[in-house]
Amino acid sequence: MSELPPACAIAFKEWDGVCRALLEGRQSLLVRKGGIEEEGGVFRPEHPAFWLYPTRVHQAEQGLRESWGLPSGPVDPAHPIELRGLAHVDRIARVSETQHLAALMPYHVWTEETILKRYRYREPGLWVLAVRVYRREPAVTLIPTPEQLGCKSWVGLEAPLETAGASPVVGDVEWKDRLDSLSTLLPWEDQPA
Repeated sequence: MSELPPACAIAFKEWDGVCRALLEGRQSLLVRKGGIEEEGGVFRPEHPAFWLYPTRVHQAEQGLRESWGLPSGPVDPAHPIELRGLAHVDRIARVSETQHLAALMPYHVWTEETILKRYRYREPGLWVLAVRVYRREPAVTLIPTPEQLGCKSWVGLEAPLETAGASPVVGDVEWKDRLDSLSTLLPWEDQPA
């Protein structure tokens, strides 16, 4: 099991429904087009640990295979945000062929159409991050700052949030089983630092 940092001051914006699936242990992956750096031929995510920042901006209810009964209508970008999930990147892989996407469906809640759109955007391919999620109770409520608003993936927090007491949403044995199953589907890069 990877060791968590004592505190974390970065958050990753993701659809509210996806954050809920991650916190409930029903999703184990994040997909990215970019945000991956290459140094010396080794791929790694920009941040190996980050808070999940749930957002409804750009979330299309039909983009998920499950519904959480989220309110419809305009989204107030200044609405308070609850940070309760910390994700730690355990493995990363590059998916460059569409047949691998279908095999990953049990590990996420996006629709096939949503994943294909992300895969085809700009140039074919996706980065797949296997993330182990930790729940922090109580949640930390924050009012988004102007710097956190807008269409961006990574946002800095005004102060680091301690990770002490955060517990994994998926137990050690089940997490190892998930990684073993994913390893039969994906060519993992070196583990993130």
